[in-house]
Amino acid sequence: MGTLIKKIDFMISKIFVSFFSLATVVLASCTKEPSFDYPAGRVGSSRVTNFAKFEVSGTPVMSIVIGSTFTDPGVKAKEGEAEIPVTVTGSVNPNTVGLYTLTYSATNKDGFTATSERIVVVLPAAEQSGIDLSGEYLPIGGAPSNAAVTKVANGVYYTTNCWGGGSLAVIPAYFICVDGSTVIIPEQDPGSGRIVTGSPGTYSAGMITWTVIRLDFPGGPLTITKQWQKL
Repeated sequence: MGTLIKKIDFMISKIFVSFFSLATVVLASCTKEPSFDYPAGRVGSSRVTNFAKFEVSGTPVMSIVIGSTFTDPGVKAKEGEAEIPVTVTGSVNPNTVGLYTLTYSATNKDGFTATSERIVVVLPAAEQSGIDLSGEYLPIGGAPSNAAVTKVANGVYYTTNCWGGGSLAVIPAYFICVDGSTVIIPEQDPGSGRIVTGSPGTYSAGMITWTVIRLDFPGGPLTITKQWQKL
């Protein structure tokens, strides 16, 4: 009997020691290590870098009338609180109708470059009063989804899909309409390796009809006429 009691006492002692050790580990793990108080600009052995943040004056999409002068409203870039130089690539030809992309880039002290863009559209004429084609459009021909058309500047619209008409391809695009009847898709790169343009189309009774040209298509440009009905 005495031997049994001794064994029980020994087992209880081991359990108590194990519990005490576990509690010590838990308490120790909850204690903040002094090494976590990293110096400014560092996390452990890694250095923190601040990518350039842009302050873009004006709007991301602008339009001007053909023959007028384009003046860039300006862009600033900051690394933290310090202003850093901005490089602009791209240009605008105010004498040719079309879509132009200006890319602003800034490089921080660690050599990392960030970019921002502005789209400038040259219109064939001044926009007439009261023109707005914004809305949701149903593709004629059974495309996979409707298209949302949003006015983004005077005479300039953005559609979530210009392709449609039974195709599975969804291609967003900017287009121009200044008179409420003629629509133009200027040459542009909507992304995903696609480049589109179009011959002048029409807007009538809520129906957009245009000819879209995919310049990226293998084997040569693919031309097709598409229709979208406003809901």
